[in-house]
Amino acid sequence: MPSTNPQLSAVPASAAASKRKDAPREDEEDDDSGSEAGSDVSMINVDFDFYNLNPDVDQIAVKRLLRQHLSHDDELIDVHPLAELILSEGVRLGSGSSVKTDGEESDPWALVAAVDIIENRENPAFKPFLDYLISTTTPNSPLRAILQPSSTTTQTIRPALVFSLRMLNLPLPLIPPLYKMLMSELKDSVEAPNFTHWLIWGRGYKLEGSEEGMGLDLNPVARGSKKAKNGGQTVSMTTGTFPYHPEEEFIDKVAKHVHTYPFKSAPKRDEESFGVEQHGRIILAETAQLASAIASMEAAC
Repeated sequence: MPSTNPQLSAVPASAAASKRKDAPREDEEDDDSGSEAGSDVSMINVDFDFYNLNPDVDQIAVKRLLRQHLSHDDELIDVHPLAELILSEGVRLGSGSSVKTDGEESDPWALVAAVDIIENRENPAFKPFLDYLISTTTPNSPLRAILQPSSTTTQTIRPALVFSLRMLNLPLPLIPPLYKMLMSELKDSVEAPNFTHWLIWGRGYKLEGSEEGMGLDLNPVARGSKKAKNGGQTVSMTTGTFPYHPEEEFIDKVAKHVHTYPFKSAPKRDEESFGVEQHGRIILAETAQLASAIASMEAAC
């Protein structure tokens, strides 16, 4: 039976998520009160628990989450060995946690894990992904010295690549504990080095400031403007790039560097393209900066 750290297993999250479900009752009858059929609403409480990473159980879900985060580039990376490495590093370093709703044998909804970049730089399971990330940067990018550490930089820089993989609709209050446990476990681990820099890999999207950038048609008359009328109200869309995970906005504010890149295999966009433009992103933060961001996340929740 897989062992679970008692401090992490079956620990209820600070907030439970509720899902609304609209369904007609079988015994519902028409009446004169004006109530609509099918208006019965039931609330389902979901308890989230934290668990240690489990290579025997979590591999399939981790591969699925990796493909989701790689988006259009999912065929460029073999996620099977990468998922194995992420989970085995969690065991070796005694760090990383997953979020589940139906016991340890169930699939994780989310996980936060770290991989030692220097230790695994030439690992066949890790090198293709690392080279992929390097290929998205420019020669003068501050990420190059982190992703390609030289003998000089390794004396002062010890980077970890953080995989924060999760379903998009996971409640935000669950995220700060995942990061806090990761930092605490790595600090106490006898196998983990003293990491100085953290690279958080994720993905985001781009808005162009108008409904056209999202493939929407909120106001056909006002096409081409940055504002649209919707139900008599003016809707203004903010231009820029944004992370899919809202917690990353807290890290962005204090990070040393935020790098965004287009997916190599994304179809070329034109005037007929529908939906937001997705992109990959890497955040570079030092330990104190990441700790500050986690505190801000926690306060916001």
